[in-house]
Amino acid sequence: MIYIDLENNPPSQDWINRADAITQELIAAKDEAARNIIIDKNENLWKELKEHLAALSNNKCWYTESINAAAHCHVDHFRPKKEVIDENNKTTSGYWWLAFDWLNYRFAGPAPNVRKKSYFHVIANRALNYGDVCENEDILLLDPIDIDDPDELAFTNEGLVEPKSIDTQSRNFKKVSYSIKRLNLNAATLIDVRKDKYSRANGLIIRINRLLTLQNQNFDISRKNEIGQLIKILWEMCSRKSEFSAAVKFCLKSSGLDWALAIIAKAA
Repeated sequence: MIYIDLENNPPSQDWINRADAITQELIAAKDEAARNIIIDKNENLWKELKEHLAALSNNKCWYTESINAAAHCHVDHFRPKKEVIDENNKTTSGYWWLAFDWLNYRFAGPAPNVRKKSYFHVIANRALNYGDVCENEDILLLDPIDIDDPDELAFTNEGLVEPKSIDTQSRNFKKVSYSIKRLNLNAATLIDVRKDKYSRANGLIIRINRLLTLQNQNFDISRKNEIGQLIKILWEMCSRKSEFSAAVKFCLKSSGLDWALAIIAKAA
């Protein structure tokens, strides 16, 4: 997961105008059944934004950083539109007023979208009605458009995503554990590719560090060029357009090496 600046990348004004008109229909609807009919009838509207949302992440799923064929990805409603299921399996009404709010959309691959469904756990300040402030909600699910949330994740050399904290009572542990479960971040296919990325990055770090040690002892121009090429590979691996860049960045950061941290800064 990497941060996506959705707020500063709105869709066209024409799309916003059409979405606002449908939202007014929802507000005027007499009951939940009538609202669901309106939502279902206009579902193609949010599908129109699939390419726009995909472009913000270089076609990567916003939750997993995996690149899937466009046909297999979805426009996910971060806050579920029709119903909400919490971790106690209690079902309440959904955030119907956000069904056509582009700020509630996330570009999601099949692994997270199928598992997430209508699950959305709110610890406190649950917005239940139109006009309630969703920003006041204390939620468990990590959100890629929250600038702090992607940094909550840690990665292992086995390709796993896990909480940074080992304290099972900490907020980080609970929030990341819930997100891993509900977004299927440790799906087998994701683990395999993430493990390969992490392993490759770690191998490059070891190789570069060994070459830098030799370079400090005896400068060699051909070695300098080799180091530069290897560093460029790592830079490309942790760039925003690369799959699983967050895992590569975590590997670089975990090394504690100044030159590795510099690569992260350059890739930002």
